[in-house]
Amino acid sequence: MQTTIIEPRGEVLPFATEKPVSELTLVEIAEQLEKVTGWIEAQRVRERDARRAYEQITGQVESNVDQIRRYANELLAAQRRRMNAFDGLLGKQAEPPSARPGTRSLAVSTGGGKSGKKNILDAIYDVWSIERYAEPLTTEDIIAALPDTGYTSNAAASSLKSSVNQALAKLCKVGRVVRLRADGSVISPKDKTSRARKYLAAHRLPEDQIL
Repeated sequence: MQTTIIEPRGEVLPFATEKPVSELTLVEIAEQLEKVTGWIEAQRVRERDARRAYEQITGQVESNVDQIRRYANELLAAQRRRMNAFDGLLGKQAEPPSARPGTRSLAVSTGGGKSGKKNILDAIYDVWSIERYAEPLTTEDIIAALPDTGYTSNAAASSLKSSVNQALAKLCKVGRVVRLRADGSVISPKDKTSRARKYLAAHRLPEDQIL
């Protein structure tokens, strides 16, 4: 089916309905010249009205944007408070913004692991700060991604998987990670019977699925 493109129509000016200039008499030409000033002033009036309307809308937009930014700052502050509370539940000290999950910092946690190795809880959460892993992941996916966060382990595969499962349980308990069913739906924290097929950092959830 062919699409018809309708071109916007310009305003029909007063003289467009008159006879062609070549057919006007001297009297008619004089009459038209007398109208020119009025026509121009009418256009200037329209321009001034449009400018006033534009300035009013611009002022409203700026005010709205300021309010949105203030609300965003409140959200960020609340998020930081919640993350600090979660860190406290996990026995961690509050971290500076540059070392928080969601950044690309690979700073090693000084509070976890032997010989200063990165804490497995931090490492798992940091997996989702890497763009190629910013999606629901299985336990196996998470284990495979851990080296990209700077985490290393000499544990046997079965032992590492057990440690990851225990860490995921803790992260889910405090709300930093959510459990997902096979269809991608979120498992409520109150649901103790459904089995998680995949996991996702809470901050990676779509807005309509935020708990």
